[in-house]
Amino acid sequence: MKNLFLVLSGIILLNSCEKNDGKQKHVENRKPDTLATPNQEKNVISKAENIDYCYLNVLAKDSMFMTYKVTNGIVKGKLKYKNFEKDSSSGEITGTISADTLKVNYKFVSEGITSEREIYFLQDSGVLLEGIGSYADNNSAKLVYQSPKAINYSTGRRLNPVDCKSIK
Repeated sequence: MKNLFLVLSGIILLNSCEKNDGKQKHVENRKPDTLATPNQEKNVISKAENIDYCYLNVLAKDSMFMTYKVTNGIVKGKLKYKNFEKDSSSGEITGTISADTLKVNYKFVSEGITSEREIYFLQDSGVLLEGIGSYADNNSAKLVYQSPKAINYSTGRRLNPVDCKSIK
């Protein structure tokens, strides 16, 4: 009887542990007044100036942080990919907003090497979706999308708005 109780207790304990299923976690515990608030139109990125916009993505042990501000129509900020057991990168972003798309140039350092690449983010209901696409081999120092129309936003990371104090 004692062994049966121990086995059942062990099974219950194992099932109650949090499992990491690799799915992206949504950040829900945040103060609405400190968030990047989307424009009145559902899928248009706000161009409101001198406001800090902050976004976060957590997927298993990997995370991605982005902060930016719009000044004189130009987006400037920081982006960091913090990867578990893989190369991480961090750097500056500059770019523009075109309706529902944030188009930035990401100049970053990874493993001591400085690189540049273009990244697009599509707004969908207040969430930014990272664009994934093929980059052109144009022998330049900056990687640009081969075909911006072929960018896939459904496989990239989902960045949720967060309180800027939580990621600085």
